Amino acid sequence: MTIFIRKRYYGFFIFAILVIVISIYQFRNSEATSNYKIGLISNNPNGIRNVIGFKDALSSLGYVEDINTTYIFSGKPTPRNELRDVISAFVEDDVDLIFTAGTPTGMAAWTVTQDTSIPVVFGVVADPLTAGIIDSYDTPGGNMTGIMLSKNQARRLELLKEFFPSIKRVLLPYNPDDPAPRDAAIQLSNIAAQLNVELLHRHAQTSDEALELIKGITNEYDAVFMLPDSIVNRQLSELISRTNALGIPVSGPSSTQAEGGATMSYGIVHGKVGAQAAPIADKILQGADPATVPIQEGAFFLVVNLAATKRMGIPISEENIKRADVVLRQDKL
Repeated sequence: MTIFIRKRYYGFFIFAILVIVISIYQFRNSEATSNYKIGLISNNPNGIRNVIGFKDALSSLGYVEDINTTYIFSGKPTPRNELRDVISAFVEDDVDLIFTAGTPTGMAAWTVTQDTSIPVVFGVVADPLTAGIIDSYDTPGGNMTGIMLSKNQARRLELLKEFFPSIKRVLLPYNPDDPAPRDAAIQLSNIAAQLNVELLHRHAQTSDEALELIKGITNEYDAVFMLPDSIVNRQLSELISRTNALGIPVSGPSSTQAEGGATMSYGIVHGKVGAQAAPIADKILQGADPATVPIQEGAFFLVVNLAATKRMGIPISEENIKRADVVLRQDKL
């Protein structure tokens, strides 16, 4: 009887060892076949926040760096004239997916990858349909999908007027060659007339031109309405310094501008919109066709920089403060 029991336990022990060995082999084999390679790229500092949010959200979905996911990423913005070269390198590396942040970056990815099978998730492109990189919002077609900016620029101008009713002449500084600010400016044409606001379009195609434009701002303007434009946004600190000195309110298209000293912003939070794109990438990495994955609008938030208004002596009502999703009560300058 004792011998029988020992043999039975011995057989169970051998069986358990075999199960463990097989499980380890299957795990290692599965891990080897699920090692994803993802290229990450942005042309501007704000886009780096998108990338970080994207990576963090993918990690929470099980894509762990150096375990089952490898990222190809410089960690810094890529100059516009180098975007296509970097994306071409992603193609040569045969990455499983490319994530882009910024309209120029998404456009470059479309140019380089449209004849490949490599999926691209963008977070964000201002309007991918207008840009011509998708067929429709519901069924993008091709190899690209992702997050677009909400068509809320008119509402942002309304909010600026509601917060500061006396404004009449509003400066729009932007690069006319960039489709993102160009599209945003078009959204403003009808609402400006209704609000009795004159939009003063001023163009800057280079950083030097943007800096010169900013230094020329005077009290002839009642407010500055920033657009999603990487060239002007690179000069944010100069713009805030100039407008603060003149007591001119500034509206930004994302929380970054409010955090940098703008009076208010109404738009995306870059880290959050990057995170919003992660489930889309997950779906594609698990086999979904990007051509059939609908475009999403980026979530947007109203941010009020109360510290900036107090510093400039611009009154803002308690009622309007309560409308904000985020109130910045201390300077981040």
